[in-house]
Amino acid sequence: MSGVCLYHNDMWVDTINMVAFINEFTRESGLEDVDISVPKIQGILAGMRMDFPHFEEQDKASPFKKAANFICYFNAERPLANPFPASVAGDFLHQVSNHQNAIVSFLYACEALHGASLHKRDCKEPCVIANPIKVSRHSFEDIIDALAVASPQSHFKIVSVLLEQLVYKTNPECQY
Repeated sequence: MSGVCLYHNDMWVDTINMVAFINEFTRESGLEDVDISVPKIQGILAGMRMDFPHFEEQDKASPFKKAANFICYFNAERPLANPFPASVAGDFLHQVSNHQNAIVSFLYACEALHGASLHKRDCKEPCVIANPIKVSRHSFEDIIDALAVASPQSHFKIVSVLLEQLVYKTNPECQY
């Protein structure tokens, strides 16, 4: 599902993409009857546009800031009510409150960053994030544990930096 767009001009398209991603992820994980609050997803998509927490407008913000804003809103609003079973989340993450929203938001943001363009200050041509983010299982668990409590007011900046560094790890040519 590479090429996911987090800030499509039509919020309904973003809603459909988000629900489709959750459906695909949960189906591939063997989960049935996942409780997804579409109104909360719509609220997330509206809120992350209205209150973009950066001095630049969202259109001029980096894909890292856009993805971080999404992750923080998603985890704060908790559109997935039920935790994933240990068979999906793993023994450690299954014990982390809100792990299901952190997992979905992080994976969705990673998909959105893969293929995104960065506009480096010193270059005329944008740099495309060609390689997907890759992390070890241990790092994934620590990231999900940290993101489970993320909110736009308190975590936006650090989540932006985290995503930026994760992208640069697999796409060193994109650093600036």
